[in-house]
Amino acid sequence: MKEKQTKHQSVLATWSLELTCCCPSCGEHVDLLHYADFWDGKQNIQACEHGTPSTTGMEVTCPECDAEFEVDCQY
Repeated sequence: MKEKQTKHQSVLATWSLELTCCCPSCGEHVDLLHYADFWDGKQNIQACEHGTPSTTGMEVTCPECDAEFEVDCQY
């Protein structure tokens, strides 16, 4: 008896990356990666990097109210 071969169709798997915090100025829960200029001046950090000098006390701008503050990244 011949075995029936089945062809499996690939399914898409999508990566999703966020860097969220609560803005100390406006109180909004924001995803800092939605800020168009987030990566400006931060080309030396990698996605999900944390606990390094580059990701501790990192200066960011709230995409909602433009307040500037510092964050410590964690993963």
